Amino acid sequence: MASKRVRGIVGSFKRYRVLAFATGVLIIPLFVVSLPAHYIWHYKGTGAGVLAFIGVLHGFLFPIYLILALDLGIRMRWSWTRLALRMLAGTVPLAAFIVEHRASKEVAELVAADEQRTPSDNR
Repeated sequence: MASKRVRGIVGSFKRYRVLAFATGVLIIPLFVVSLPAHYIWHYKGTGAGVLAFIGVLHGFLFPIYLILALDLGIRMRWSWTRLALRMLAGTVPLAAFIVEHRASKEVAELVAADEQRTPSDNR
């Protein structure tokens, strides 16, 4: 059985993972379609509402992503620099996926190390 700290980290990571994926998915069309359409081509047609909705949705989810990244970072005892960089990953297309993948590896290593330390009760 995992320690209380590791169980907390795993739960925190699951919440973080969902929001990292959501912000990562939403920022791609925001940067690739919405911003160029608005600022380069000054597009204001029927699809502009959908593009604005993507921006609003990302803007709503991003603060939640920041809170969950902070929670995970404190539980994982990341340095403030590492935490800040991981929090900023939600503002760069594809970066959230890369950072989430690295965090996944760190959490998996922590869980494996914890399982080796604590004897299992599989009787």
